[in-house]
Amino acid sequence: MEAYVLKCDFSRVTDDTNNEFRESLDSYQEDLSSLDYAGILKILKAFQNEVCVRGFPGVESPGHELAESILTAILETISEKVEEDVFSSKDVEERLLDLYVELLKSGPGSSHCELLQLIPKQVEIQDLYGDRLQKVIGGFKAISYVEEKNDSRYISTVKEVYPDQLSTIVIRSDEDRLRSPEVHHALMDLFVFYLVQLPHVPESLRIILTGSQDEINQAYDKEPFKGVQDASFYRSQLLRIKNFIKDPAFPQSREICENTERKLPYILKIKDGKMIAEVYADICQLLKEISLKRLKDQDKDLLTRLEGFYEEIPKECFKNPKMFETWAATAQEILEKSPREKITGNELANTTDMFTDNLKPNAALGKIWLSVIIGFCGWVHEKGIRAAEGTLSTNEWKGSWKWKENVSKAKEMIVSLTHADYSSVENAEEFSSRAETFLEKLIDQLIIVKVYKNVEVEVAELAMVTMEAFGKGMAVDKLCKAASEKTSLQNNKHLIKGYLERFLCLLKNEDFDWDAGWIEGAGIEFFDNLIESSSGDEVRDLEMDEMFIKVFLFCMSEDREYISLQTGSLNIFGLVVVTGLPQYIQLHTGKTTIGRLKPLFPHIQRLMDCDDDTMKTVMRNTTRILGEEVSQLMDTQGMENLINLYIKERDLATLDAISSAYEGHSEALASQFLPLIKACTQKTQTNEIVMQTMFLKKVAEKQPELFTKEALEVIFKHHFMDKNANPQVLLVLDAVSQSHAENLEPYTESHLMKTELMMEQMARHQFVILVKIAAKCQDKQSLVYSYLMKRLKESKVELVHIGSIFALREMHSVFGGEMFSEKDRKYLEQLKTKGATNTLRDEVENLINELEGRSLANVSKDVEEHSDQIEKLEIGVAGTKVVLKRVHRDVKKQGKDLEGVKEGLDDVNTRVDNVEVDVEETKERVEEVDKKTMSNAPTWSRDVTKLLNPESEHDWRLLASRLGYSPDDIRGWATQSDPCMALLSEWYATHKTIEASRGVLTILQEMNRLDAAIIVENAMKAAEGVVADEPVDYPEPPEIFLSYQWGHQNEVKLICRHLEMAGYKCWMDIGQMGGGDKLFEKIDSGIRAAKIVISCVTEKYAKSPNCNREVNLSVNLGKPMIPLLMEKMAWPPAGSMGPIFSEYLFIRFFQRPGEETNDDRIWPAAKFTELLMQMNCLKIMPDEGNIAPRYKNWWMPVVEEIVIPKRNEKKGENKAASSGQQNTESQVVSPDVFISYQWGKQKEIIALFQRLTSLGFTCWLDIRQMGGGDSLYDKIDRGVRGCKVMLSSVTTKYALSANCRREVSLADALKKPIIPLLMEKIDWPPTGPMSMVLTQLLYVNFSKDESIQLSWEGKYFDELLSKIKQQVPTDKIEEIQTNSNQPEKNTKDEKTVTNRNDQKQKTQETEKPRDPKQEQPRVNESSTKHTSNPVQNEDQPSQKDKKKSSTCSIL
Repeated sequence: MEAYVLKCDFSRVTDDTNNEFRESLDSYQEDLSSLDYAGILKILKAFQNEVCVRGFPGVESPGHELAESILTAILETISEKVEEDVFSSKDVEERLLDLYVELLKSGPGSSHCELLQLIPKQVEIQDLYGDRLQKVIGGFKAISYVEEKNDSRYISTVKEVYPDQLSTIVIRSDEDRLRSPEVHHALMDLFVFYLVQLPHVPESLRIILTGSQDEINQAYDKEPFKGVQDASFYRSQLLRIKNFIKDPAFPQSREICENTERKLPYILKIKDGKMIAEVYADICQLLKEISLKRLKDQDKDLLTRLEGFYEEIPKECFKNPKMFETWAATAQEILEKSPREKITGNELANTTDMFTDNLKPNAALGKIWLSVIIGFCGWVHEKGIRAAEGTLSTNEWKGSWKWKENVSKAKEMIVSLTHADYSSVENAEEFSSRAETFLEKLIDQLIIVKVYKNVEVEVAELAMVTMEAFGKGMAVDKLCKAASEKTSLQNNKHLIKGYLERFLCLLKNEDFDWDAGWIEGAGIEFFDNLIESSSGDEVRDLEMDEMFIKVFLFCMSEDREYISLQTGSLNIFGLVVVTGLPQYIQLHTGKTTIGRLKPLFPHIQRLMDCDDDTMKTVMRNTTRILGEEVSQLMDTQGMENLINLYIKERDLATLDAISSAYEGHSEALASQFLPLIKACTQKTQTNEIVMQTMFLKKVAEKQPELFTKEALEVIFKHHFMDKNANPQVLLVLDAVSQSHAENLEPYTESHLMKTELMMEQMARHQFVILVKIAAKCQDKQSLVYSYLMKRLKESKVELVHIGSIFALREMHSVFGGEMFSEKDRKYLEQLKTKGATNTLRDEVENLINELEGRSLANVSKDVEEHSDQIEKLEIGVAGTKVVLKRVHRDVKKQGKDLEGVKEGLDDVNTRVDNVEVDVEETKERVEEVDKKTMSNAPTWSRDVTKLLNPESEHDWRLLASRLGYSPDDIRGWATQSDPCMALLSEWYATHKTIEASRGVLTILQEMNRLDAAIIVENAMKAAEGVVADEPVDYPEPPEIFLSYQWGHQNEVKLICRHLEMAGYKCWMDIGQMGGGDKLFEKIDSGIRAAKIVISCVTEKYAKSPNCNREVNLSVNLGKPMIPLLMEKMAWPPAGSMGPIFSEYLFIRFFQRPGEETNDDRIWPAAKFTELLMQMNCLKIMPDEGNIAPRYKNWWMPVVEEIVIPKRNEKKGENKAASSGQQNTESQVVSPDVFISYQWGKQKEIIALFQRLTSLGFTCWLDIRQMGGGDSLYDKIDRGVRGCKVMLSSVTTKYALSANCRREVSLADALKKPIIPLLMEKIDWPPTGPMSMVLTQLLYVNFSKDESIQLSWEGKYFDELLSKIKQQVPTDKIEEIQTNSNQPEKNTKDEKTVTNRNDQKQKTQETEKPRDPKQEQPRVNESSTKHTSNPVQNEDQPSQKDKKKSSTCSIL
């Protein structure tokens, strides 16, 4: 047999050869049976050498048939010998395995495959391990293509046999064996081999390799790599796959890509978290190679197979910082270099979400995150930017961004958004929407940490680039809108010009679709913000302004359409003009650059009469903004055009423009005045009539000759008959009467003496006009005199009485005293003693003195008594206008004739309740209207500002002070060209509308500014019937009210969330501050229903008017308050909150170094517990059912009961004392004398207090009221309300003290008698907001000898006692024992004082000091008062004193 095999040429075998072999088979069988083990091995070796060669004949060939017969005979012989135990199967198994492997390595061809099947059928091959396993695996790896005649038969045979043999010999079905590391690794190695070998075999063999892969995959239940524990082995396989994919030719064919697409998920499916962590870096490298491949569209499904890997990763893996760092580095490279397939972006976004949700935040990882987010910003992928936004805005991560340190990263994000290729995606709209949210949240965070200014240039560039991209067809309008809204170049003004040029190019682009999407709003926001950014500099850049003018001129050109046909509203050009022009003009008003606007004004004037109502209204209001300066921008023809426009349309804004330009172009009015007057009659609303009369008053002062009989007829018929406008008409007629009183004579009885048409507050103006008519028309003398006496006798209004007396005094000065009948003189004598008020009695006495000719003698006597002070008298007289003119008139009366009478008339005018001042105010100033087209103040405020802006004693500054604004606020408004409008705008922005109007009206009345008060009152009356009141229904507010300032909303929301976790319900006004009247009603309801108010105090909080109102309301309602100090600052805070918060202890709610927490909390951990403890002590209990686990056991209650004293209990008071003595508020008797002073005079005031109490008076002093827990402001209120008289200790600091001002204002409002004590040498009345109250009062002068202020003895103290006794009932005063060393002198002095009451004002005015002591007012005076120790500042009162004045005891 051996010889036969060796000499057989299988390629030349024929059928005959096979027949011969079959015929001789028996002899060959006998030969084989006779062989021993060695002989059998020799035959096998010979067979192997002849058969295992390439090019062996294929199946169905004679050679194959012969080889199969020979091998069958050999294998049968071996089987028989094994059965006969001639030798064991183990002895020949290795030789047969060699043959098996060589057959594999021979192709295998089709014949080899058939022969392969014979071996395991005849002889069982044991499990393969070690070298034997590797030998067989090597045989299977040696597969190669064999060329045969019948190729299809060859492929079909190999396809059938090869995978089957792999399964039979290597894989088998033993699960334990398959999972053994050796077999598992060998098969996984083979599995990967088949994958990476595909490109290197002919297409015909690829199906065989993939089929073999499937056999292995099925054997492992499609999780072939599950359970692999050897990280090194797995890395080696990943490296092979990575290199396979990295091949530039990959994928070589669609078939190879599809197979890789199917098999790759099986390779990556390992599930073991520990294993994943070890090989994650290698996996990321593989994923990166796949992501960086530029695949054809048909091959991109390969990327989708990666999602299986991410889905299979255990959640705990995403908590691993090392894995995150590895992934982040890979993600950055993919985001930067990959072809940016949508599928890749989806997977990166999903992984981002997983790491964001599971990774524990820290600063180091935060910096890595920022780099990843930068990558997402540069890739136009909607899910990617959504994931970036989610990570950026996650509360737990916000503390890790460290924006001050990483602001450069924020810049890179914005720059990446700017440079992103928006043309790379078909639909950028969804990305734009996501990017809009991302940008808004990014900028919000930068604003909070005060670093936004570092990126403002990048934001502006992003806005401009996206706007330009939209013009090229890319739907990025939402992103553009977000960037435009935040655009600010306040710190980079030099860039504005360039952006204006680019914006103008877009406006000129006729193909730019401004009506699409959000781009129109973005463009307007961008342009408006450029205007706002250009403000603030004293010197404006000329080239920048020229560029602004170019934009406006382009948009305002005559051929420009302003209405969009698509929307039916203003288009981009109209909106640029409507929204931008008023704002831009406002920046120039009051500045030297106003002339730069001249090219715009012809267009403004043209558009004032255009077809669009909005455009027309804004252009007319724009002229209001210009105010007086409008005259600099137009000529006389422009003025005539305005007058014609008003006559045509009767628009108030146009009238306002005419009024503003009148001073510069008054000549244009002469020919049009009468038609203008007649046009005014067509407007009947009160505010319109008032505005008309304001303009007419201006004309009357400059061109009274225009008020002809025909013009006056119109005025009396229309304006005068309107009772609401009548007061303003009187001011017009007053101006006319100055030079043309004779023209008013026909209307004396028919109109001017019609009492029912007059408001009683305007009686003075009415009487002045009548006196001027009587002076010009002698026949009206008796009529006017009788009317004045009638009004004096019949009216019950003090203003009418005083006005009548002033007018009668003027009649006397003009016509003499002959007209005063004896009956009238007696009536005046009665009125002198029985007049309702001191002021009235004093004025009547002055009239009587004038009638009797005593005035000059009194003055002469006073001069003689004070001859040593003549120089001071002259200075005082020069400073006191009224007294000087009276003396001057009396002197002139003795030596001059009618000229003296005329001068006397002028003098009377100056004394009739500041009539002359009113005239001068309206004469010198022209209305300046609110600079903002969208002012918060009502429309009537324009009329009020015209009256209050001119500088006077009672101008807008006093209004601001009485409204409670600080000097800093007033100084800020003073820098604006219309300070009163700025004040009113701020007031209405921070108060309920109706309450704001009532407050302004009340204070104007207190200021005696009746001209302005009438405007407010009429406007309020006109609004009463506009709409019926709507009932407000509120849900029940929570028990905790969170008071905060808008800038710290995020921090307070965090506090609110933690309080809710602790079981408390909180009220906060998220997103609604400044939201109108309804919000303030809700705030009021919330505070009233709350059990406690938590104040989140910052510097801005202390300055916020809204927050001040909340704190004041809380204090007034007696709500417990807990201040949380949110930032490092002085305590108590400066400003109006200082006196209130000085009574409270704050909780520091900001972190110091070393107090940082590992979560999003911004406070030290112990401080929140302290807050909960305080609320617990205040008996604010949480809802047990809503307490989160972290706050479940924050405090275990102590068994000992904690007693919190009530606020009205005295410190140290025991139960016996409390039961024996009742201290209820109802039992406290209010002191008769309230002492108001500034802290700098405390020592002297304590001495005064002791002196008065020793004399039996009960006195109120603030340091005697401290303690007990009650608010000092409540005690001040009760003290002022209950007192009989207030002693006002006037010094320079006192006049500037806000607290002292409040005390005096309260006393004045309550009509309490006030006795000023002049404690140092200063001008009288003192400068400042108190001057209005103190100017009419007679002071007691203690400034000459300040030693008196410690002893409180002498004539001035006796004068003080006399004044106090006039107000305090005598039955309440014990016998006054004075210890004066010169009682007779004092008595004489007292008498002198009594006889010279009418001259006291003059005497005080002569005592003006030469060098008053200049001191700065003390800051936060009330805070100092609250914290001082009264025991250290004064002696304890005696027991006798305590009995006399129970209210003076130290509480």
